[in-house]
Amino acid sequence: MSFFARWSAIIAAFVLLGLTLWLRWPTFGFGLWNVDEAIHAAIARTLLDGGVLYRDAVDLRAPLSYYAEAAIFAVAGENNLWAMRFLIALLIAGTAWSLYRAGCRARGPTAGGWAAVIYAILSSCLFYPVDAYASNTEWFVAFFSAAAAALFLGGGGRPSLRRLFFTGALLGGAFLSKQPALLELAAPVATLLWLAWRRRLTSREFWSAVLALASGWLVPVLLTALYFAWRGAFGDLLFYSWTYNLSYYGPEVTAGDRAAALLVSFRLLLNGAQGLLLALWTTGGGVMLYRLVQRQPTAEEEATGPTAVYLFLWSLASLAGAASSGREFEHYVIQFLPAFALGAGLAIARTGQIAWSSATRWPWRLGAALATIGAAGLLAAIIPGKRHRTIPSDPSQRVAAYIREHTAPTDRIFVWGFHPDIYLEADRRAGSRFVNCSFVTGLIPWTNVAPERDTTYAMVPGGLETLVRDLAASRPVYLVDCSVGSNRHWQKYPPEKYPILQEFIRQYYRQVESHVFVPQGFRLYQLRPAGEAAAEEPDTPLLPAEVAATLKLDTLARPLTPFRASAMHGASQSIVEGRSEIFAHAPASLVYRIPPGATALRGGYGIKAGAYAMDNRSPTDGVEFIVRWRPAGGVGQILLKRILRPLGEPGDRSPQSFHVTLPPHAGGELELITDPGPAGLASSDWSYWSDLRLENSP
Repeated sequence: MSFFARWSAIIAAFVLLGLTLWLRWPTFGFGLWNVDEAIHAAIARTLLDGGVLYRDAVDLRAPLSYYAEAAIFAVAGENNLWAMRFLIALLIAGTAWSLYRAGCRARGPTAGGWAAVIYAILSSCLFYPVDAYASNTEWFVAFFSAAAAALFLGGGGRPSLRRLFFTGALLGGAFLSKQPALLELAAPVATLLWLAWRRRLTSREFWSAVLALASGWLVPVLLTALYFAWRGAFGDLLFYSWTYNLSYYGPEVTAGDRAAALLVSFRLLLNGAQGLLLALWTTGGGVMLYRLVQRQPTAEEEATGPTAVYLFLWSLASLAGAASSGREFEHYVIQFLPAFALGAGLAIARTGQIAWSSATRWPWRLGAALATIGAAGLLAAIIPGKRHRTIPSDPSQRVAAYIREHTAPTDRIFVWGFHPDIYLEADRRAGSRFVNCSFVTGLIPWTNVAPERDTTYAMVPGGLETLVRDLAASRPVYLVDCSVGSNRHWQKYPPEKYPILQEFIRQYYRQVESHVFVPQGFRLYQLRPAGEAAAEEPDTPLLPAEVAATLKLDTLARPLTPFRASAMHGASQSIVEGRSEIFAHAPASLVYRIPPGATALRGGYGIKAGAYAMDNRSPTDGVEFIVRWRPAGGVGQILLKRILRPLGEPGDRSPQSFHVTLPPHAGGELELITDPGPAGLASSDWSYWSDLRLENSP
């Protein structure tokens, strides 16, 4: 490398680092960008405690990013997401620098500069915030694959065996970051095949090159396998990182889903300023393909053939890898972004050459100049406003704050749900290897989420029993049940559905603060003090006496309180918009003793607006409101029975009023009932009674 080239590379590295940090710095301190960050953080803490991934902390991704996060936490402090996002920024800058090196080798510093800047800007400005700024594992894939491309292409027409070995090692790192990166081995292998076809490698040289590439790839992969075998977790590694993905996670999507996922990359790039970059990339790819298939290439085309083959196959492999899951999450596109940026950079550099070439006719020069200037302007135009983006706060923050205030830093908690955010926000360790419980219920995010769909077919064998053994050993101080609300489709997995889990909770825990957290979509259980016997709970648990005493029914004399009150998810009374409101999440029952002389009951009922809001992924399907009368010594009868379906009936969304007459009596029982809707699903059944008043005869 010449003196000028060396200093150019150093300056480029600092410029790219500065640009990346400038774009991403305001986002480092945001609490939590997506659920994957919470999963990584919870698992990293288990690894720091000496645990082993897959055996002591379960997830389905490849292992490298989890251990990288544990290393960051070991240096910068546990749950330090700021430090982790700083590492991601370094990876992005490093990826951009590798693209600069690859572009320089292919078509000079201009191409390298364009490729690097395109990647640095799009990595922060192309995606939705939760995908752009989170510490996603795809950033590791992009870093290793771009470094491999720069190393391979830097070897000229015939990369040395040493370069091939380290190219394989870098691609092994990409595979250990995320399994679909295995496809990217196609790029160097295809390039070696092309070199052999063009007689630039002998048969012996070709097989030596393939062996060097394969050896480099196998070294990190085998070392990783040996580590897990040494720690007694090789079977867990194989099951969760490979078998589970192939036998449980993968079959949930069809070939059509994967084909549709291919379009996500292009849909993102067509949205706004990136459309011109996509057009240039597509045109450049077409020219590249034509040059590869023509029978008599020029000397220049022959010399650039290895770069063309590598980039073409890298683009296809990374695009296929990004779509392999069949899911349309934007952060999957990160795997494809380096290859796209390099191809777009080469295309823009070529249009610049055409614009400056005196040998080209002026209409072509003018068009090329406009395309180059337009690409630069449009690329810069997407930056404003992208440095200070946020997302709505997570509703679990309040229950997490309560746990943090009522536990010691060494205490453990457990979250029954797909909500590892609570571990991070409460700053407490997980009480089980299942930091998200999808593995033990069969939930496959986000495919088999329909409320009526049974997911037992996708449950990990023995997973539920393993979970309960974990809990019995760790005895978490608090247990959070996320099945009360929508909470990432967890409403169809109440603990009552799993007798072994429900019995464990009943035996060792008691529900607390139900009036606070149930309306927010959570049930909070606290470990019982030693020696306190488990309470015998009915199917719908009775409310504590102090809670029932607040659920008052007004009369002219003095308010009545229920002598029996039960609610699966708690109840409370408060003043809401001037109304005296009894919140009673269905199913619930409030029974009052009515004195002689009472003639009628009036009041209102309804469902909270959040239960059918547009952003509620599991809205209520309706609530049935019942007023039942039982005269002393007589036969009971229904005085009111009405189902509200606010999702489909706009008229059911406002508070409803009622007035029912009591038959002549000498006293009796009045029961107010809220039941789940027609399908029996209690998700988001946030129901209430309001301004209840018992009328007496004159």
